[in-house]
Amino acid sequence: MRFVRHLLSVALLVATLPAAAACDRTPLPPTTTPQRLLFVGNSFLHGHAPPVLRYNAERVTDLNGSGYGGVPAVFKQLADDAGVAVDVASELVSGQTLQFHLDQKRALIASQPWDVVVLQEYSTLNAKQPGDASAFITAANGLEALVHEVNPAARVYLLETWARADQVYRTPNGRWAGQPLEAMQADLRAAYAQAATRAACIAGVLPVGDAALLAVQDGIADRDPYDGIDAGKVNLWGDDSYHLSAWGSYLEALVIFGRLTGRDPARLGPDSRAGRDLGLGAEQIQAAQAVAARQLGFSSAAPASPTRP
Repeated sequence: MRFVRHLLSVALLVATLPAAAACDRTPLPPTTTPQRLLFVGNSFLHGHAPPVLRYNAERVTDLNGSGYGGVPAVFKQLADDAGVAVDVASELVSGQTLQFHLDQKRALIASQPWDVVVLQEYSTLNAKQPGDASAFITAANGLEALVHEVNPAARVYLLETWARADQVYRTPNGRWAGQPLEAMQADLRAAYAQAATRAACIAGVLPVGDAALLAVQDGIADRDPYDGIDAGKVNLWGDDSYHLSAWGSYLEALVIFGRLTGRDPARLGPDSRAGRDLGLGAEQIQAAQAVAARQLGFSSAAPASPTRP
């Protein structure tokens, strides 16, 4: 009988554990206490060049002291404009994988009980074997566990990256050479979905790459930057056709903002300070907002084609 009572006590304890201990997939709650966010990744988050690279660097905490602002700082501006209280930090190293961060930056990542952590993997999943997601899946699992050791209630997200024009159009004998952008994006999407499923508690995947592809498919962004940018379209990529342009980085931040906060990016409007700071016009800003909103399911309206600067 004593054993039965013990089992009942354990069952009651488990049943009454706080909900925060479960895998929380809800958006950031409205609160006046800033939520602590950490971005972990590489140049696909810190940006390739001005105006993104050092954007509002003083507004975010760069744990590596590199002076990056990047997409985390663009997200911070969007959150501030929307009245969402966040403290943003980044741990970003160019050209590195999540395994590098797990091995070399463990102490920094575990230095605080973050409320939200965003993890971004190398752009081809594996630098030596493009398309091989096995190391990514293992590292994502390890980082998720590390974050939850410090704060079991943290929300951990994976940031799905985008198809690279250089890999598709200018990498002879490469994995995606001669294939459409959709083929590379399908591989990335599948890898991130698998990594999210294999880890114990991933709150979700931020579909940045899918939003970038949607911009191309909707005729907002040009499909192939190597044959010139069509009139009335934007260049999704930067001058290396690898990283995102200022417009693409703004789109990236909008997707992050919409998914993490649960707020419609289109409601930020044409006077979005972050968009203006990045040199975008009102039509370009609204086009990016509309693509992000559609990708996240906030709106089904087709975005208007932006006017090139």
